[in-house]
Amino acid sequence: MNIIYEILKESWYLYLDVAVYMLFGFFVAGILYVFFKADKIKKYLGTGKIKPVFLSALFGIPIPLCSCGVVPVATGLKKQGANDGAALSFMIATPESGVDSIAISYAMLDPIMTIIRPVAGFLTAVCTGIAQNFWGKATPAPIVPIKETGG
Repeated sequence: MNIIYEILKESWYLYLDVAVYMLFGFFVAGILYVFFKADKIKKYLGTGKIKPVFLSALFGIPIPLCSCGVVPVATGLKKQGANDGAALSFMIATPESGVDSIAISYAMLDPIMTIIRPVAGFLTAVCTGIAQNFWGKATPAPIVPIKETGG
């Protein structure tokens, strides 16, 4: 019984560690929702197969989100009209090339790896997003039941 208690206790501590990043991600998603209208996002990230992926990877580079906080932001972009490849590209590029991860790379690795890491993250994000747009299955639109009106 003690092992179950320890597992639950450690899970709770892990949840507390991640909660700050999730809240920051929801905050950034809210800012994107308020200041960037859905038609603008749909215009830049919703049409085409290559340009939206490239733009979403570029937009994701300067945003300091971790892999936990990027999920709500990418979900918000998807709900506002970004295509699957653009959302996936954003989810890969953002935590890989954030300012915090670049600083850690500089502290732990040499300056060459500090430059190569975000470039490789950007290229990986773009290639993955393009592959999703060309070969991935499209997300089906939600089916909304039509209510019949009487008379």
